[in-house]
Amino acid sequence: MRLFPNSRGRAALAALAFLATAAVAQTVDNKPEVKTQVLDRVTTILSRRAYVPGLDFAKWKEFADAEKEKLDASKDDNEFTYAVNEALTKFGASHIYLASPRSATQRTTNSLVGIGITQQKVEDGTLVLRTVKGAPADRAGLQPGDVIVKVDGQPADGAKGIAGEEGTKLFLTVKKPDGKTVDTTLTRAKFSTKRPEELIPVDKDTARLAVYTFDLSYDPDNVEALMKQAAKYKNLILDLRDNGGGRVDYLQHLLGLLVPEDKAFGTFVSKSLAKDYVKTTGGKESDVSKVADWSRGVDAWDSLQMKPSKNSNVPVYKGRLAVLVNRFSGSASEICAAALRDLAGAQVVGTKSAGAVLVSEIVPATNGFTIQYPLMDYVTVKGLRIEGAGVAPDVEVQDPKILLPTTPDPVVLKAAEELEKKVAKV
Repeated sequence: MRLFPNSRGRAALAALAFLATAAVAQTVDNKPEVKTQVLDRVTTILSRRAYVPGLDFAKWKEFADAEKEKLDASKDDNEFTYAVNEALTKFGASHIYLASPRSATQRTTNSLVGIGITQQKVEDGTLVLRTVKGAPADRAGLQPGDVIVKVDGQPADGAKGIAGEEGTKLFLTVKKPDGKTVDTTLTRAKFSTKRPEELIPVDKDTARLAVYTFDLSYDPDNVEALMKQAAKYKNLILDLRDNGGGRVDYLQHLLGLLVPEDKAFGTFVSKSLAKDYVKTTGGKESDVSKVADWSRGVDAWDSLQMKPSKNSNVPVYKGRLAVLVNRFSGSASEICAAALRDLAGAQVVGTKSAGAVLVSEIVPATNGFTIQYPLMDYVTVKGLRIEGAGVAPDVEVQDPKILLPTTPDPVVLKAAEELEKKVAKV
């Protein structure tokens, strides 16, 4: 999760501003000495800036040395970043990640090169789960439910052979839901990865608000317009499944539409706060929940008490709430789910979330690479440390292995059922 400036004037780091100007310079592909330059930069950043209560970032050298063989053997950016991230994973914490120049550019431009499908490997080929509007697959008439049976004349095998360079052609044999088979030729192209938030009616009393990210493509104006429509429904299901999180100010924006702004929903625990707690109380820095609880009574740390943003455009939603999460719900989406349960009595439905909520910064690591590193931990207003634990659902329902837009979603149906139970109790 990235920390950004917001209307409350809280401490913030405009980390991603660097990404827009980070040049793609010489990379591992054609200049092997870049490996040393990047590794030196990662070492400097982790030793001087990274912080997680109880974590020793001096172990980075040990972890990197353990991956030396892979690092030395890596021939391109992808192999190199994979090896570095294998070492970073050994810290056992979230939001520690090296991105290649290509990955960093894709994230800031919200674009990819390909045909624009979400797919799943099935027995007879590759099932199309979703197509991106305006992308090559969509323009060629591919639809959710289609099965790609051949790719360039070879049996389809998941995503194998589908990716490729911009402007190159791809020959597909596709089986339609009615059993008919068609051949189609696509040209791989750049397409937008933005997925706008949606409000989908479930029944006459219930709607589902799907928020796919809190990152750069989150659209506050669109969310506010959808919440104005949601006001006519008695029940609202906030769908945060597969939402990997993003910016703190966007999280606060959404919460400002769902709960009163004067309610604190949690505390960020910084290195300075933890040191002050130890100095003042003699307690342990690693007791993150105790550090957070102590800080709530200290004016000096009021800036780390998180509250929803002030909302002047849309009335706060008055109906009943449920929140959907799964194992891919991370960071800001986990904080949002916990906050709505704590402050609005929302039921959380689905499966346990990722448990990855450290506040982080993304900065250049030379030569177009970027490094994301953690700065602060987080504890909910009720004392839950989500990092490593996740948000456990009140009602557990597994996502279906295959979910097409035209088929019923058991998680949504269960959430609607639970909301109706609340009506019956009232």
